[in-house]
Amino acid sequence: MKMDGKIRVATDAHYKELYNNMKSSGTVGDFHELFFVCACLGYRKKKSIQVKKRDDRFWSSTITPPEWACYYAMILEQNEFDYAKVSEDKDMLAVIEGYANAGIDILIEGFLNDYLLPISNGSDPQLDPTCCKELPKQFVHFIFEQSESETWDN
Repeated sequence: MKMDGKIRVATDAHYKELYNNMKSSGTVGDFHELFFVCACLGYRKKKSIQVKKRDDRFWSSTITPPEWACYYAMILEQNEFDYAKVSEDKDMLAVIEGYANAGIDILIEGFLNDYLLPISNGSDPQLDPTCCKELPKQFVHFIFEQSESETWDN
């Protein structure tokens, strides 16, 4: 548990444009913020999807101490508080990448679908710039709703 800042954190290459769109639209300030939300969504739903085609998204040095604390807590809870599981930040972040990868699917299904361009055969999801004016505000509202929901886990 060192909060190692020299690790490249990856997302699935399929979501590269969506991560870029979310940042450029002002919905998130930096990639680690969207990654954190997605990791929390995946963890809460107990879903993890291994990253198939790694695309280095950001340096772990951008992860804030509260985000690190949440990642450590996720891994500890998942492993019955076996502290050996959080001894290597790189290994721990690989698990968190799986949660974030599942979480972005959850985010798309539960919220972002209305803001995406139609997806054709094999295309990557992208925001539709014509309907994103209210996206930052609605994104915060969506996250708040999820945190307040008692039945969301079901």
